[in-house]
Order: sequence, then C-alpha cells, then structure tokens
Amino acid sequence: MKLEARQYQIDDVNYAMHHGKDDKVIHCSPTGSGKTVIQCQIAKRELERGDSTAILTPRNEILDQTLGLARQLCGAGNVSVLRARRQGETWNPVNPVHVVSWPTLISRAKRSDFWFPKVQRLLVDECHLAVAPKILEILRHYAPRARIDGYTATPARLTGRGLGYFFTQIKHVTTVRQLIKDGWLAPVEYYGASVPDLTGIRVRKGDYETKKLSAACVELVGDAVDNWLRLASDRHTITFAVDIAHAEALAARFRAVGVRAAALHTGMDQTERDKVVAAFKAQRIQVLVNVTIASYGFDAPTVNCIQSCRPTKSIVLHLQMIGRGMRPAKDEHGNVIKDREHPDFKRCLMLDHAGNTQALGMADDLFRWRLDEGRQAAGNWSRHEASGEAEESKVHKCKDCGHLFQRSRVCPMCGWKVPFAKRDVDVKEGDLVPIGRNEGKALPADWVSHEVFYAMLRHYAANKTTKNGRPYSNMWAVHKFEEKCECRPPHEWNNHAMVPPDERVKNWILGSKIRFLKGRQKAESRS
Repeated sequence: MKLEARQYQIDDVNYAMHHGKDDKVIHCSPTGSGKTVIQCQIAKRELERGDSTAILTPRNEILDQTLGLARQLCGAGNVSVLRARRQGETWNPVNPVHVVSWPTLISRAKRSDFWFPKVQRLLVDECHLAVAPKILEILRHYAPRARIDGYTATPARLTGRGLGYFFTQIKHVTTVRQLIKDGWLAPVEYYGASVPDLTGIRVRKGDYETKKLSAACVELVGDAVDNWLRLASDRHTITFAVDIAHAEALAARFRAVGVRAAALHTGMDQTERDKVVAAFKAQRIQVLVNVTIASYGFDAPTVNCIQSCRPTKSIVLHLQMIGRGMRPAKDEHGNVIKDREHPDFKRCLMLDHAGNTQALGMADDLFRWRLDEGRQAAGNWSRHEASGEAEESKVHKCKDCGHLFQRSRVCPMCGWKVPFAKRDVDVKEGDLVPIGRNEGKALPADWVSHEVFYAMLRHYAANKTTKNGRPYSNMWAVHKFEEKCECRPPHEWNNHAMVPPDERVKNWILGSKIRFLKGRQKAESRS
C-alpha cells in the first residue's frame, strides 16, 4: 500500500529540513500521529540531497517499525541497522541511513575500535527518555557536526523536569484534539472507579514510591477486575500495574474469572516477552497486564480499552498510557476508519482506578510544554508560552455511573448534573441563600445577604462617575464583591433589582478607597 503523508507531517518535514544547524529541536507530536513516518521522510529527503541520517530508538519494538518503513521509503540497500546481533542483520557504517538501538550504541561506544557513523542528521525517537549520561555523551558527540531533532508526545522527563539540558526549542506538530477531530486518533470515554488510599506514600523523583504504592494498589485488584467485567468484558485491553507483584496478582485474578490474561514485565526474559506480545497482538490474549513496557512505542491498533491501576504524579506517564488505546481502527484494506457511523469505528474506553484523569487531565486537553520544567500552571494557549498543564482540565466524575467528563456540567452518559458548590450564609430575615458557584467568605452577621450586597454595589456603580465623567462599569461591582467575599457573584444576580447601599456598605466602600490610595502611596514612595 502506498504511504501518503498527512499535511501536518509534510509541514514538519519541511520545517526540519530548513531549521538552523545549531537548533536542537524537539518535535512534540501526539502518540499515534505518525512520528516514525516523519522521521523516515526526513531520512529520505536527506538521502535525496546526498546526506546521511541516523535514527535512534530506545526499544526493539520501535526499532522494528522504524526499520521496515525506512527500507520502504529509502530502499533496503541504503538502510543499515545497529542493534544486538540478529541472524541476517549486519551494520555498515558507510550506509546513508542507519536505524540504531540506543542500548547497543551505548554498549558499542565503550569499545576503542567502534566507528561512529558520520551523519549529517540525527533523529532521536522518544527523546524524553534521552536522559542517561551515556546517551547524552553520544548526542553531544554529534552536536557540532549534525542537525539534531528529537521526537516525543511528551517533552519532559518522567520526573516532570524539562529537556532544556540539551535541546534548545520545542515545535508543536499537532494536537490530540485535532487528530481526533480529523479521525486520525480514536476518541476516549473515561470512567473513574475506586482509587487506592495514598496517604503516607512518599514521592521520590517526581512519582510515588513503588513498594508502598504496590501494597496499596493490590488491595483493589478485585475491584479492578469486577469493573472491567461490568464495562469492558468484550474489549481488547492493556492494564497498567505498579510492579511485578501487582501485575501478576491482577493477571491471576483475571484468569480466575475465565479471562485470557497475561502479565508482561522485565522479570521475564526477552523470548518469553516476545511470545506474550505476539499472542496479545494476535488477540489470543485479551488482557495484557504490564509494568511500563507498553507505556510507549507499543503499537497495537486492536486495543480499545486502557485500564490504569497505577497511580502516578507524572503527566508524561499518564498521557503515554492513554495513548496506547487511541490508534484508530482500520478496514480490510488498511485504511483508517474515520466515519463515526461506521460499525467498526473505534472508541477507546479508559478505566481509571488510579485517580490520574481527575488529577492530571484528559488526553485531548490542550498542553503547552517548556524546556526547563515539564509541567506548569494551566494557562491560555495563545498567551502562555510555557504551560505544560492541561487547559480546561477540570474533570468531573459522575456520581451515578462513574463516567469522567469535562467542559460540561451534565454527564453525557446518564444526565447526572454536577452540583454547584454551595455555602449557607445568614441573611437579615434568618433565611439561607447560596453564594453561587464558588465558595465564598461569609459577611459580618449584622450585614445584608450576599445577593443584596451585590445589588447595593451595582446601585452605587450606576450612580457614580469617574473624574472624566464616565459612569462606573458593572465590573466595578463584580470586583468589589470579589474583594469582600472572595468569590464571583452568580451571573443571574445581574438581572435582579438594584438596592441603594446602606451606611455599612457605604463605609466599607469608602474604607476600600482609602486602603487603595494608601497602598499606592507606599508603592510610589518605595520606587
């Protein structure tokens, strides 16, 4: 089948071919966006102009995908592979295109007779993992003579720290939200379940201490399996566990209820792991319980359920886990099914037993990243250059069905409504009224209610003018209400009748002016 690059892939290839030689660029592109396609297209373009390329990959699973595509685009005779010796594979350092395993390169670099391939372009896949001193030493070896580009969906280390220790800029290729809209990624439905008690579990290097975390999560093994049976019993599933003991316990519990499940972890030798992965991709195994192995570079488009039983503080790990289930379904001809009415259109289910979605956000939130810190305060996309936290990431959990949703106050599954935060306050007549959406500060007992206080502020604003003769705006009343009550008044209160302020409110307004003027005088005297 002919490979057709998507427009955002073409744009990124063009950018990579023309950026400055001293620019070490991270190309931030979501899981499933085709980063391997972009890298191999760059290698092809370099080959066409007579230059050579090396593509560095962290794992054999990723290397196999990259090698196949590189041979297809660049010609098998031009591509050399460097990894632990396999039958029929040889490495020729003078070839124009190299697909390289990091661990093998690090191992070979220790030998005095090793010959680094001379390349004009170095492409680093999953570059957020390039933090070990040995791989950094190799990157710095190439830095003076080659253009270096890193590719990742999450440009930060697992600890949350940024990648500015080597790279100089970040280019955002596209977003998860846009890829879902265009049909290149599957949408995700989220469900929250019981979460472990993390009280007393220490955080080390940006994430929970594994030993105690595992003990807390093992207690919920039965609940995790029960919820999967209720919501996802017909789905091809990847489950994420804390450690080997937790993974084995989950897999055993699944098998005990008749589910074809297997654990996958570093305690298994490579041959055994390969057999498990092959059986899972062939759908002879329905549930794959893994410990980080399938968190990146694991391509299994048939997966349509992700179960997170591994609490984390790492936004990187959280997004990588969800991304495993977002690759779209394809028809018998290998074409992506984009039509949402198609019977085989894929919707991924995310079962969150860790509380990660509510804490860290959803995969299609808009993210911004920066080089010095991996995750920063949420902010507006256009005004905050360096935000790495999800915008609009307030995630609600339905009290009736457990569905997780955002950008709405009504559960799209069952219609449950998110209640407004309320606070009962004393009013003059002795009744109780809600402040509104946000919790606020109670007014003095002998004052009027919050609603009447706001009506008095609006009346004051409507009858006052500035020195220039302009009337006060209604926002003045809003700001004054916030100053006193520490919350915003509900919008519907603007439709209520205005009330002339009483003496207490007038005195408070005057005192507020005096405090403002004194504060400005102090600031001017300091300057």
